[in-house]
Order: sequence, then structure tokens, then C-alpha cells
Amino acid sequence: MARAVMEGVNPYLPLARLAEIFFSPAPCIIGLGLPSPHPPPAVLLALPFGLINYPQAALAWFLCELACIGASVYIVLHWWRGGRPSLVRVAFTTLLVLAAAPFWEGLLYGQLSSLLLLLLLCAWRSQRQIWAGCFLGASLSLKLMGAPIWLFFLIRKQWYAAGVAFGVFIVTHVAAALAMGIGPIAHYYRSVAGSMAYTYRLVEWNFSPWTVGWRLFSGVGGPFEKSTVILPLFQKPGAALYVSALLLVLALGAGLLMAAKSKDRNVSWAVLFCLSAVVGPIAWIHYLVLLLLPFALVLNNLKRRGYPLLQTALWAMLAGALLIPDYALINLLARFNINYSGTGPVTVTFWAGLLTLVPLAVTLTLMGLAAWSAKQEGRQAAPSE
Repeated sequence: MARAVMEGVNPYLPLARLAEIFFSPAPCIIGLGLPSPHPPPAVLLALPFGLINYPQAALAWFLCELACIGASVYIVLHWWRGGRPSLVRVAFTTLLVLAAAPFWEGLLYGQLSSLLLLLLLCAWRSQRQIWAGCFLGASLSLKLMGAPIWLFFLIRKQWYAAGVAFGVFIVTHVAAALAMGIGPIAHYYRSVAGSMAYTYRLVEWNFSPWTVGWRLFSGVGGPFEKSTVILPLFQKPGAALYVSALLLVLALGAGLLMAAKSKDRNVSWAVLFCLSAVVGPIAWIHYLVLLLLPFALVLNNLKRRGYPLLQTALWAMLAGALLIPDYALINLLARFNINYSGTGPVTVTFWAGLLTLVPLAVTLTLMGLAAWSAKQEGRQAAPSE
């Protein structure tokens, strides 16, 4: 995409077509004629990498991702310890974090998630609204990641932070228009964004609440050659859109209410990080790098309370679930295949297909655990005050 901008080609042509233009020989990179789903400001981020060849760019971006993860770990440890952590502690904790599937899968696929995590952590730790707005606006520009945080700013009447975030979003799009022209940007928002949301809605890897209505009433069958077909519980396709929209609004509303009612700012942000990971129309496993803060917050609360058995066991179970890569869950579906013909895709029932929603269940449970553990801590502290 960077090379396309540099040479005056529409960067939102199908990726396979861009590969034919800029690679020799052209690799077989994707089975569908799909363009990139990343918004225009993300192309600006890619421009420096267009100055080097692809293997060098891939290595450079890999190192950038590792740096973002290390910086994110440093920020969380700095908050945890109330001071500067040692480099040894940061390095060791980073290695532990990389064992989680969202982190190493994000590295494997060269995603933006590690950078988005760092931006949102910087917004969390910012003491001034202007800086919080700048970091949030950068995250929104790259992937609309953090939209619930922007809504939270409005609820809390933090107009300055919300305004600055919106301003950064607009400025980055203006910069993208200057770099590539208004045509590709109009094409992205007119055609690409909607078509990507529609296409990936039907992919079994997508665990957003937005997919639940279709899973219930229409079924899931992605467009890829080896996509798994998940049969609906009820055959009422007309209800799918309305149920999905309702569930998404309910999840967002409940999370925002939980964040707004919390007296602990850190708990509010932990809830908002969970929401930001899953409430978009698409939620992939690497989005769950945002759970770093909620997991750290809950563990810190448990530590101060002497690690109560039930909540500590629940925390460990949720953390263990994130060690399982999403493709392992997808491959497990083959054991429940009801397509006995020997030809065609793996087909499973609605109930077996719930395995693919494990990451969503982990996120929502962690969100509740963050609020619950903070509430329990408040109750324990009350008698001594």
C-alpha cells in the first residue's frame, strides 16, 4: 500500500492486484480479491516502510511491534510498582506476555494491535486531557480502536479530551488526503469499509457480539476455501440483523454504565479496554492484547486482598484461556463435523460453534471480574475507614 501511494496507484485495490504490480514474481498471498481493511491514516504509518524492500520492511515492523509491547509492559509495571521498573523485570514480563496467543499471533500477522495497545495505555496514564485526547485520536485514526473510551469522555463531560481526539482523527485523514488524494479515501469509506464488515461478519474467527444474531438465526459460513459452516439455532434470517444490533448496543451500554459508575478511575479504564477489544463489527484474537491492563488491574487487586481463592482461580482460568490460539479452537470444530459426505466444508451445530466465542466470553468475564474485585476490595476497606 505504501508503494501504491508513492507511485500514484489506488492503495485500496485488491491486495492480490497490488502484489502483482509491486512484487516480482507476485506471491500467492490471498485467496479472495479483497482490499486492505485498514483506514487511510494507517497507510500514512506504512509510508516509511515503502522505502525499503518487503523482507526488510517486515523485519522493521516486527521490531517496532516488539518495542511497542515492551513499552506497554513498562507502563503497566510502572503503575504497578509506583516507580521505574528494572529492565530485567520488563524483559522477563514481556517474555511472559508473549506466551499469550493475542500477542504472538499479532506479531505473526504483522498487525497494528501492539501499537494500539501502547497508544491507549498512554491515554490512560496521561494526566492532562489534551494528551489523552491526542493518544486516543491516534488510535481511532488507525483502527477506530478505543471508540468506547471516546464515548466515556462524553459521558464524563471531558469535552476537551473528546474534542482533541476528534480533531486528531480529522487531521490524520486530511494528511492522508494530501498524500494519496481524496479519491481513495472516498472509495474506502464508500465501498471498502462496508464490504469488509459484511464479508468478515460471516467468518467463524470473528467473535464480535455483532455476529451473534447471525449465528443464532442465519448461521455462519465464511467466504474462504476452508471456512467452517456453523448452522443456526433457529432458521429466521430476518431477525439476525436486529438481534445482533441489540446485543451490541446492550454490551456497549452495560460496559459504559459499569465504567461510569465505578469510583476507581483505573477500573473504569480496564472495563473500557475490554469493551474496545470486542464491540466493533469485527473482533480478532490479536485485539485482545488490550486485556493486558484489565488482567494487571485485577491481579493487583487480588494481591492486595491476599489472593482470595474463587476470584484468583477465575483470573487464572481466564489467563489460561488466552494461551490457546484461535486456530486451535477452529481446528477442534472438526471433531464435531456433521457433514458425513466427505466433501465440502466442515459443518457443525450452533452449540459446537460456541467454541469460537471463547475469546468473547473471556473478555466479558474479565470485564465483570474487574468491577467485582474492585467492589470487594472497597467492602474490605470500608470498616477501617
